[in-house]
Amino acid sequence: MTISLENLELIPKLLDEIKALKLNISNEKKWLNTTELCAYIGYSIDSVHKMVKENTFIDGIHYYQPSKKLLFDKHEIDNWIVGFKSDKARQNVNLVVNEILANIL
Repeated sequence: MTISLENLELIPKLLDEIKALKLNISNEKKWLNTTELCAYIGYSIDSVHKMVKENTFIDGIHYYQPSKKLLFDKHEIDNWIVGFKSDKARQNVNLVVNEILANIL
């Protein structure tokens, strides 16, 4: 196998591009504030607040409120968009179902 000198000269540039990609991936935000979430998913602020109020977004799964500000977990929002239920969401559903069944029996 023969490698031309031109291709060998490209190796440092390729390595720099790979490092830049790795840096971008590792710097991706995990937590989004309400404004960032709205820009990310294309919903209005009023819609997001309504979804929080109506428990479409679940406290402790999709968002946390350590102070007055809501912080949304980007990974869980992505899962919500594609319809994937996280383990926490399944556990919460199971707890509610078990509670309802216990009250019926």
